[in-house]
Amino acid sequence: MAAAMFWGVSATAAKSLLNQQVDTILIVQSRVSFTCVLMLVFFVTFKREVLRVKVRDLWMFALLGVIGVAGSNFTYYFTIKESTVATGILIQYTAPLLVLGYGAVTKEEAFTFIKLVAAVVSLLGCFLAVGGYDLNVLRITPLGLLTGIGSTVCFAFLNIFIRHLLTRYGIWSVTFYSIAFASLFWLFVNPPWAIVAQSPSPGMWGALVVLAVVSILIPHSLYFNGLRYVVPSRAIITSTLEPIVAIGSASLLLGEYLQPVQLFGAVMVIIAILMLQIRGEPRESLPLIPQEKADAA
Repeated sequence: MAAAMFWGVSATAAKSLLNQQVDTILIVQSRVSFTCVLMLVFFVTFKREVLRVKVRDLWMFALLGVIGVAGSNFTYYFTIKESTVATGILIQYTAPLLVLGYGAVTKEEAFTFIKLVAAVVSLLGCFLAVGGYDLNVLRITPLGLLTGIGSTVCFAFLNIFIRHLLTRYGIWSVTFYSIAFASLFWLFVNPPWAIVAQSPSPGMWGALVVLAVVSILIPHSLYFNGLRYVVPSRAIITSTLEPIVAIGSASLLLGEYLQPVQLFGAVMVIIAILMLQIRGEPRESLPLIPQEKADAA
């Protein structure tokens, strides 16, 4: 929940930068790149053991970073570009249903009626909260629809695949290397000379560093750590709190006032999260994190 709250507030901060005509790709890229640099400096100085991973496992970090972190961000923002913010959010947050279905098919977690109802209620709540009832909000191009589906798959993949990595490595190793590979991905998409050509001001660079900390470093660390204790479906349904916090903070800070039906949608998301607490997860479905990895984290 804390991770979702940071993501929600950072969405409002990012929108403030977009209102200042800052390039979308620069915002997305700088978030992971600055986070990667900050983590690397810290770990090299104080905690070098975090950087020690097996070479044969790098492909897994690359998959998590490129598909899970960079892929979900890239497809999400491209969908927004081809449609609207509300449409992008609504499509991506169908991912809980995908994660729930995957867990049921593979038997990696228990499928319950409460989870299904919570996933549907949270999706309907998001729909109302972001104004999906307005047909003008839901306009989208065929390419946008394709990337929207891609954002759903990538976000679901992140929640599922990270669990397997956490059985091998501590939370900080998984967080750092996934973000590092996401940073490498963005270097290919938007090389350094393209960034220099945009000539951001020193003040803008400072704002981007702060955004990196509040939108990637803190929430990703919290969310990845949370997946040590809860199964993917519970985590991703809880993360639907993000758009609720985003529209709430936008209302307070940017003057984007909410309609009563949007407030009702926000309440539905909160109810969905509370529903998940009605019944605990069977112990056999919890992430199998080796004790030494948990202690190291």
